[in-house]
Amino acid sequence: MVKDYNQLKPETQKIIQEIRLIPYGQFSSYRDIALRAGLINGARQVARALHGLSDTYELPWWRVIRADGRIGLTGAGKVEQIRLLCLEGVEVSDTGKINIKRADF
Repeated sequence: MVKDYNQLKPETQKIIQEIRLIPYGQFSSYRDIALRAGLINGARQVARALHGLSDTYELPWWRVIRADGRIGLTGAGKVEQIRLLCLEGVEVSDTGKINIKRADF
């Protein structure tokens, strides 16, 4: 794992920057983060970056959801993401669905 930010690929640096810009109480989709980072069809790159770099760069991974408004994680990860989003005031159903039409970000 690369810990030195400057050694990361420029695309990965852009993904990290975009994730860090998601405000408290808001959320964004993997797809939208990729597009803002200049990566067409880069949603999977965003998912890989979150999976491998969230702890190292203290990324707010719980603010990233699927484009259809659902949480992509399963099991304990899904439960934790719902809990963290709810703590920030985001309304999430028990099944992990968010009303994406209410997104301000």
